[in-house]
Amino acid sequence: MKPLMRRGLANFYYLRRPLFRFSLLLLVAAGLVVVGGLCFHDYYRHQQMSYSEAFYTTYCLIFMEHIYEYPEHWLLQLYYWVLPPLGLAVILDGIVQFSYHLLRRDENSKEWMQAMAKTYNDHVILCGLGRVGFRILEELQHLGEHVIVLEKNADSTNIPYARKRGIPLFVGSGREEGILEELNLAAAKSIILATDDDLANLEMALDARKLNPDVRIVMRMFDQDLASKIREAFGIDLVFSTSAVAAPLFATASTDRSITNSFYVDGKLLVVAEVDVADNSTLVGRDIRTLRRKHDIYVITCKRAGRSDFYPEGDLKLAVADRITIQTEPAMLKQIHRWNGGEVVH
Repeated sequence: MKPLMRRGLANFYYLRRPLFRFSLLLLVAAGLVVVGGLCFHDYYRHQQMSYSEAFYTTYCLIFMEHIYEYPEHWLLQLYYWVLPPLGLAVILDGIVQFSYHLLRRDENSKEWMQAMAKTYNDHVILCGLGRVGFRILEELQHLGEHVIVLEKNADSTNIPYARKRGIPLFVGSGREEGILEELNLAAAKSIILATDDDLANLEMALDARKLNPDVRIVMRMFDQDLASKIREAFGIDLVFSTSAVAAPLFATASTDRSITNSFYVDGKLLVVAEVDVADNSTLVGRDIRTLRRKHDIYVITCKRAGRSDFYPEGDLKLAVADRITIQTEPAMLKQIHRWNGGEVVH
Protein backbone atom coordinates (compact mmCIF):
# COMPACT_ATOMS: atom_id res chain seq x y z
CA MET A 1 0.00 0.00 0.00
CA LYS A 2 1.32 3.43 -0.95
CA PRO A 3 2.15 5.78 1.97
CA LEU A 4 -0.44 8.39 0.94
CA MET A 5 -3.18 5.78 0.69
CA ARG A 6 -2.11 4.25 4.01
CA ARG A 7 -2.30 7.61 5.78
CA GLY A 8 -5.70 8.30 4.27
CA LEU A 9 -7.03 4.97 5.49
CA ALA A 10 -5.43 5.55 8.90
CA ASN A 11 -7.19 8.91 9.13
CA PHE A 12 -10.49 7.15 8.50
CA TYR A 13 -9.84 4.65 11.30
CA TYR A 14 -8.59 7.43 13.58
CA LEU A 15 -11.68 9.61 13.09
CA ARG A 16 -14.17 6.76 13.12
CA ARG A 17 -14.62 6.82 16.90
CA PRO A 18 -15.18 10.60 17.25
CA LEU A 19 -17.44 10.46 14.19
CA PHE A 20 -19.48 7.71 15.82
CA ARG A 21 -19.72 9.71 19.04
CA PHE A 22 -20.69 12.83 17.12
CA SER A 23 -23.36 10.83 15.30
CA LEU A 24 -24.79 9.66 18.62
CA LEU A 25 -24.95 13.24 19.85
CA LEU A 26 -26.73 14.28 16.67
CA LEU A 27 -29.22 11.47 17.22
CA VAL A 28 -29.86 12.76 20.75
CA ALA A 29 -30.43 16.26 19.37
CA ALA A 30 -32.75 14.86 16.69
CA GLY A 31 -34.66 12.97 19.37
CA LEU A 32 -35.16 16.18 21.33
CA VAL A 33 -36.46 17.88 18.20
CA VAL A 34 -38.89 15.05 17.45
CA VAL A 35 -40.27 14.84 21.00
CA GLY A 36 -40.50 18.62 21.25
CA GLY A 37 -42.23 18.85 17.88
CA LEU A 38 -44.87 16.35 18.94
CA CYS A 39 -45.45 18.29 22.16
CA PHE A 40 -45.80 21.62 20.33
CA HIS A 41 -48.20 20.05 17.83
CA ASP A 42 -50.48 18.74 20.59
CA TYR A 43 -50.22 21.36 23.38
CA TYR A 44 -49.53 24.75 21.82
CA ARG A 45 -52.72 26.80 22.35
CA HIS A 46 -52.08 30.10 20.56
CA GLN A 47 -52.49 28.53 17.13
CA GLN A 48 -52.67 25.13 15.52
CA MET A 49 -49.27 23.98 14.22
CA SER A 50 -48.59 21.47 11.51
CA TYR A 51 -46.01 18.80 12.26
CA SER A 52 -43.41 20.53 10.11
CA GLU A 53 -44.01 23.85 11.92
CA ALA A 54 -43.81 22.14 15.30
CA PHE A 55 -40.54 20.39 14.46
CA TYR A 56 -39.09 23.61 13.06
CA THR A 57 -40.10 25.50 16.21
CA THR A 58 -38.28 22.98 18.38
CA TYR A 59 -35.24 23.09 16.11
CA CYS A 60 -35.09 26.88 16.41
CA LEU A 61 -35.29 26.65 20.19
CA ILE A 62 -31.98 24.75 20.23
CA PHE A 63 -30.33 27.91 18.88
CA MET A 64 -32.34 30.21 21.23
CA GLU A 65 -34.55 31.53 18.47
CA HIS A 66 -38.22 31.98 19.49
CA ILE A 67 -40.52 32.30 16.48
CA TYR A 68 -43.84 31.93 18.34
CA GLU A 69 -45.34 33.41 21.50
CA TYR A 70 -44.39 32.02 24.88
CA PRO A 71 -46.54 28.89 25.47
CA GLU A 72 -49.04 28.41 28.28
CA HIS A 73 -48.61 24.67 28.80
CA TRP A 74 -46.07 23.79 31.49
CA LEU A 75 -44.41 21.09 29.37
CA LEU A 76 -43.76 23.52 26.52
CA GLN A 77 -42.51 26.12 29.00
CA LEU A 78 -40.07 23.53 30.28
CA TYR A 79 -38.89 22.99 26.71
CA TYR A 80 -38.45 26.75 26.26
CA TRP A 81 -36.07 26.89 29.22
CA VAL A 82 -34.28 23.55 29.06
CA LEU A 83 -33.92 22.80 25.35
CA PRO A 84 -31.66 25.73 24.29
CA PRO A 85 -28.80 25.09 26.75
CA LEU A 86 -29.19 21.31 26.54
CA GLY A 87 -29.29 21.21 22.75
CA LEU A 88 -26.36 23.58 22.36
CA ALA A 89 -24.33 21.60 24.89
CA VAL A 90 -24.94 18.37 23.01
CA ILE A 91 -24.08 19.80 19.59
CA LEU A 92 -21.13 21.92 20.70
CA ASP A 93 -19.61 19.02 22.64
CA GLY A 94 -19.71 16.88 19.52
CA ILE A 95 -18.20 19.62 17.37
CA VAL A 96 -15.43 20.33 19.89
CA GLN A 97 -14.52 16.67 20.32
CA PHE A 98 -14.46 16.00 16.59
CA SER A 99 -12.44 19.16 15.88
CA TYR A 100 -9.95 18.28 18.60
CA HIS A 101 -9.29 14.87 17.06
CA LEU A 102 -9.06 16.36 13.59
CA LEU A 103 -6.87 19.39 14.29
CA ARG A 104 -4.81 18.30 17.31
CA ARG A 105 -3.86 14.83 16.12
CA ASP A 106 -0.74 13.46 17.80
CA GLU A 107 0.94 10.97 15.49
CA ASN A 108 2.76 9.45 18.47
CA SER A 109 -0.46 8.82 20.36
CA LYS A 110 -1.77 5.33 20.97
CA GLU A 111 -4.96 6.11 19.03
CA TRP A 112 -3.01 7.06 15.90
CA MET A 113 -0.76 3.99 16.23
CA GLN A 114 -3.85 1.79 16.46
CA ALA A 115 -5.26 3.41 13.34
CA MET A 116 -1.99 2.93 11.44
CA ALA A 117 -1.69 -0.71 12.56
CA LYS A 118 -5.10 -1.50 11.07
CA THR A 119 -3.79 -0.50 7.63
CA TYR A 120 -0.97 -3.08 7.74
CA ASN A 121 -1.18 -6.54 6.23
CA ASP A 122 1.43 -9.30 5.89
CA HIS A 123 3.72 -7.32 8.18
CA VAL A 124 6.29 -8.20 10.85
CA ILE A 125 5.69 -7.45 14.53
CA LEU A 126 8.86 -6.74 16.51
CA CYS A 127 8.57 -6.93 20.30
CA GLY A 128 11.54 -5.35 22.04
CA LEU A 129 13.66 -2.46 20.79
CA GLY A 130 16.79 -2.95 22.85
CA ARG A 131 20.22 -3.53 21.35
CA VAL A 132 19.19 -6.76 19.63
CA GLY A 133 15.77 -5.48 18.61
CA PHE A 134 17.27 -2.32 17.14
CA ARG A 135 19.60 -4.34 14.89
CA ILE A 136 16.71 -6.55 13.86
CA LEU A 137 14.67 -3.47 12.95
CA GLU A 138 17.52 -2.12 10.83
CA GLU A 139 17.78 -5.39 8.93
CA LEU A 140 14.03 -5.58 8.41
CA GLN A 141 14.14 -2.06 7.00
CA HIS A 142 16.92 -3.07 4.61
CA LEU A 143 14.79 -6.03 3.51
CA GLY A 144 11.90 -3.68 2.76
CA GLU A 145 9.56 -5.28 5.29
CA HIS A 146 6.66 -3.43 6.89
CA VAL A 147 7.17 -3.47 10.66
CA ILE A 148 5.13 -2.62 13.76
CA VAL A 149 7.17 -2.26 16.96
CA LEU A 150 6.27 -2.85 20.60
CA GLU A 151 8.66 -1.51 23.27
CA LYS A 152 7.86 -1.46 26.98
CA ASN A 153 10.44 1.19 27.93
CA ALA A 154 9.14 4.64 27.03
CA ASP A 155 12.64 6.08 27.61
CA SER A 156 14.39 3.77 25.16
CA THR A 157 16.97 5.65 23.10
CA ASN A 158 15.97 3.66 20.02
CA ILE A 159 12.38 4.89 19.92
CA PRO A 160 13.21 8.12 17.99
CA TYR A 161 14.80 6.01 15.22
CA ALA A 162 11.51 4.19 14.61
CA ARG A 163 9.32 7.27 14.89
CA LYS A 164 11.53 9.29 12.55
CA ARG A 165 10.95 6.65 9.87
CA GLY A 166 7.21 6.54 10.38
CA ILE A 167 7.21 3.04 11.86
CA PRO A 168 4.14 2.41 14.06
CA LEU A 169 5.48 2.07 17.60
CA PHE A 170 3.48 1.06 20.65
CA VAL A 171 4.81 1.68 24.15
CA GLY A 172 3.68 -1.02 26.55
CA SER A 173 4.12 -4.59 27.70
CA GLY A 174 3.32 -7.58 25.55
CA ARG A 175 1.47 -9.01 28.54
CA GLU A 176 -1.17 -6.28 28.44
CA GLU A 177 -4.66 -7.47 27.62
CA GLY A 178 -5.48 -6.88 23.97
CA ILE A 179 -2.05 -5.53 22.97
CA LEU A 180 -1.48 -8.19 20.30
CA GLU A 181 -4.82 -7.36 18.72
CA GLU A 182 -3.80 -3.69 18.62
CA LEU A 183 -0.63 -4.73 16.77
CA ASN A 184 -2.92 -6.33 14.16
CA LEU A 185 -1.50 -9.79 14.79
CA ALA A 186 -4.35 -11.37 12.83
CA ALA A 187 -2.96 -9.90 9.59
CA ALA A 188 0.76 -10.31 10.42
CA LYS A 189 2.98 -12.88 8.74
CA SER A 190 5.46 -13.15 11.62
CA ILE A 191 6.23 -11.93 15.11
CA ILE A 192 9.74 -11.53 16.53
CA LEU A 193 10.00 -11.70 20.32
CA ALA A 194 13.32 -10.03 21.11
CA THR A 195 12.88 -8.69 24.64
CA ASP A 196 15.39 -9.57 27.38
CA ASP A 197 12.69 -11.33 29.42
CA ASP A 198 12.47 -15.04 28.57
CA LEU A 199 9.18 -15.52 30.42
CA ALA A 200 7.56 -12.55 28.69
CA ASN A 201 8.75 -13.82 25.31
CA LEU A 202 7.29 -17.26 25.98
CA GLU A 203 3.98 -15.84 27.19
CA MET A 204 3.67 -13.63 24.11
CA ALA A 205 4.56 -16.58 21.87
CA LEU A 206 1.76 -18.69 23.34
CA ASP A 207 -0.74 -15.83 23.08
CA ALA A 208 0.31 -15.15 19.49
CA ARG A 209 -0.11 -18.80 18.51
CA LYS A 210 -3.57 -18.82 20.08
CA LEU A 211 -4.68 -15.65 18.27
CA ASN A 212 -3.13 -16.52 14.91
CA PRO A 213 -2.23 -20.20 14.41
CA ASP A 214 -0.54 -19.43 11.08
CA VAL A 215 1.78 -16.65 12.23
CA ARG A 216 5.52 -17.42 12.17
CA ILE A 217 7.05 -16.99 15.63
CA VAL A 218 10.73 -16.19 16.10
CA MET A 219 11.73 -16.00 19.76
CA ARG A 220 14.88 -14.98 21.59
CA MET A 221 15.94 -16.87 24.72
CA PHE A 222 19.11 -16.76 26.79
CA ASP A 223 19.14 -20.47 27.64
CA GLN A 224 19.81 -22.40 24.41
CA ASP A 225 18.97 -25.80 25.93
CA LEU A 226 15.63 -24.49 27.15
CA ALA A 227 15.09 -22.80 23.79
CA SER A 228 15.34 -26.12 21.95
CA LYS A 229 12.88 -27.78 24.32
CA ILE A 230 10.40 -24.92 24.03
CA ARG A 231 10.56 -25.01 20.26
CA GLU A 232 9.64 -28.68 20.20
CA ALA A 233 7.04 -28.50 22.98
CA PHE A 234 5.09 -25.46 21.82
CA GLY A 235 5.54 -25.59 18.05
CA ILE A 236 7.40 -22.29 17.84
CA ASP A 237 9.04 -21.81 14.46
CA LEU A 238 12.44 -20.59 15.64
CA VAL A 239 13.91 -20.12 19.11
CA PHE A 240 17.49 -18.93 19.43
CA SER A 241 19.95 -17.71 22.01
CA THR A 242 21.99 -14.68 20.99
CA SER A 243 24.95 -16.00 22.96
CA ALA A 244 24.75 -19.35 21.17
CA VAL A 245 24.56 -17.60 17.81
CA ALA A 246 27.53 -15.35 18.59
CA ALA A 247 29.74 -18.00 20.21
CA PRO A 248 30.92 -19.74 16.99
CA LEU A 249 31.91 -16.40 15.45
CA PHE A 250 33.94 -15.34 18.49
CA ALA A 251 35.66 -18.71 18.65
CA THR A 252 36.52 -19.04 14.96
CA ALA A 253 37.41 -15.37 14.45
CA SER A 254 39.94 -15.61 17.25
CA THR A 255 41.80 -18.36 15.38
CA ASP A 256 41.75 -16.91 11.85
CA ARG A 257 41.67 -13.23 10.96
CA SER A 258 40.13 -13.92 7.54
CA ILE A 259 36.87 -15.20 9.09
CA THR A 260 33.98 -12.72 9.02
CA ASN A 261 31.14 -15.00 10.08
CA SER A 262 30.38 -18.52 11.22
CA PHE A 263 27.30 -20.57 12.00
CA TYR A 264 25.98 -24.10 12.39
CA VAL A 265 23.83 -25.87 9.80
CA ASP A 266 22.48 -29.27 10.88
CA GLY A 267 25.25 -29.54 13.44
CA LYS A 268 28.03 -28.69 10.97
CA LEU A 269 30.11 -25.56 11.55
CA LEU A 270 30.55 -23.37 8.48
CA VAL A 271 32.66 -20.23 8.19
CA VAL A 272 32.61 -17.24 5.86
CA ALA A 273 36.05 -15.80 5.12
CA GLU A 274 37.77 -13.27 2.86
CA VAL A 275 40.90 -14.47 1.10
CA ASP A 276 43.28 -12.42 -1.07
CA VAL A 277 44.81 -14.55 -3.82
CA ALA A 278 48.60 -14.21 -3.42
CA ASP A 279 51.26 -13.98 -6.16
CA ASN A 280 52.58 -17.49 -5.54
CA SER A 281 49.17 -19.00 -4.82
CA THR A 282 48.34 -22.29 -6.49
CA LEU A 283 44.72 -21.09 -6.55
CA VAL A 284 45.60 -18.93 -9.56
CA GLY A 285 43.98 -20.34 -12.67
CA ARG A 286 41.62 -22.60 -10.74
CA ASP A 287 37.98 -22.21 -11.76
CA ILE A 288 35.23 -21.71 -9.21
CA ARG A 289 33.22 -24.73 -10.34
CA THR A 290 36.09 -27.10 -9.54
CA LEU A 291 36.59 -25.59 -6.09
CA ARG A 292 32.91 -26.12 -5.35
CA ARG A 293 32.59 -29.65 -6.70
CA LYS A 294 35.87 -31.13 -5.49
CA HIS A 295 36.46 -29.25 -2.25
CA ASP A 296 33.06 -27.87 -1.11
CA ILE A 297 34.35 -24.32 -1.34
CA TYR A 298 31.56 -21.93 -2.28
CA VAL A 299 32.68 -18.57 -3.66
CA ILE A 300 30.13 -15.92 -2.69
CA THR A 301 31.88 -12.89 -4.19
CA CYS A 302 34.97 -12.22 -6.25
CA LYS A 303 36.36 -8.70 -6.17
CA ARG A 304 38.64 -7.88 -9.09
CA ALA A 305 39.92 -4.45 -10.14
CA GLY A 306 37.55 -2.72 -7.73
CA ARG A 307 34.46 -4.54 -9.01
CA SER A 308 32.58 -7.10 -6.91
CA ASP A 309 30.92 -10.01 -8.67
CA PHE A 310 28.34 -11.75 -6.49
CA TYR A 311 27.86 -15.46 -7.15
CA PRO A 312 30.36 -15.53 -10.03
CA GLU A 313 29.99 -18.00 -12.89
CA GLY A 314 31.53 -21.43 -12.40
CA ASP A 315 34.01 -21.04 -15.26
CA LEU A 316 35.59 -17.91 -13.75
CA LYS A 317 39.30 -18.57 -13.09
CA LEU A 318 40.96 -16.98 -10.09
CA ALA A 319 43.75 -14.47 -10.69
CA VAL A 320 46.42 -12.78 -8.59
CA ALA A 321 45.04 -10.03 -6.29
CA ASP A 322 41.48 -11.36 -6.47
CA ARG A 323 39.67 -11.01 -3.15
CA ILE A 324 37.21 -13.85 -2.74
CA THR A 325 34.57 -14.31 -0.06
CA ILE A 326 34.03 -18.00 0.51
CA GLN A 327 31.89 -20.32 2.60
CA THR A 328 33.35 -23.62 3.72
CA GLU A 329 34.30 -25.70 6.75
CA PRO A 330 37.12 -24.56 9.09
CA ALA A 331 39.42 -27.44 8.10
CA MET A 332 39.07 -26.60 4.41
CA LEU A 333 39.76 -22.93 5.13
CA LYS A 334 43.11 -23.93 6.61
CA GLN A 335 43.83 -25.89 3.45
CA ILE A 336 42.98 -22.81 1.35
CA HIS A 337 45.54 -20.79 3.28
CA ARG A 338 48.15 -23.46 2.53
CA TRP A 339 47.27 -23.41 -1.17
CA ASN A 340 47.41 -19.63 -1.10
CA GLY A 341 50.94 -19.95 0.28
CA GLY A 342 52.11 -22.06 -2.66
CA GLU A 343 51.09 -25.61 -1.78
CA VAL A 344 49.90 -27.58 -4.80
CA VAL A 345 46.13 -28.05 -5.17
CA HIS A 346 45.22 -31.70 -5.70
